[in-house]
Amino acid sequence: MHTGLVLAGLLISGCHAQPPQTEFPEKFELVQLRVGSSVQQVQLADTEAKRRQGLMGQIPLQHGMLLLHQTPKRMVLWMKNTPSALDVAFIDANWNIVGVTQMQPFSEDLHESPGPVLGALEMPLGWFAKANITVGQQLVLCTTPCEPSMSSNPD
Repeated sequence: MHTGLVLAGLLISGCHAQPPQTEFPEKFELVQLRVGSSVQQVQLADTEAKRRQGLMGQIPLQHGMLLLHQTPKRMVLWMKNTPSALDVAFIDANWNIVGVTQMQPFSEDLHESPGPVLGALEMPLGWFAKANITVGQQLVLCTTPCEPSMSSNPD
């Protein structure tokens, strides 16, 4: 009985510790995206393990992240072990932004896509507003170096 209480105490106290970087083993390829007139280099999370790890434990946040599925599906995101506040844009099968929401650091609140989506783009909080990126705009995943689009800048 005493051993069980000690073990339970150790497990509970371990839940409050900041996890070491070694708990986040996935490495991410950097890809270029064009969003409106902005070209961004982001980390690509295109496997289940990479999407599950996401931006957890990344301090400081140097690049946003594209969480990508091969086929559209409902996505639910949270911020467990994620130290930076984020904006997230949900992306449909045509690479159009269908929803944007904000997520707070370390929150376990669930953020669900507005329907089946191909992926989500996570960027630092406020990035979409600052870059004037809104619902309905299209993203382009560049296979060669991206060139900024001038058609997205209204006069």
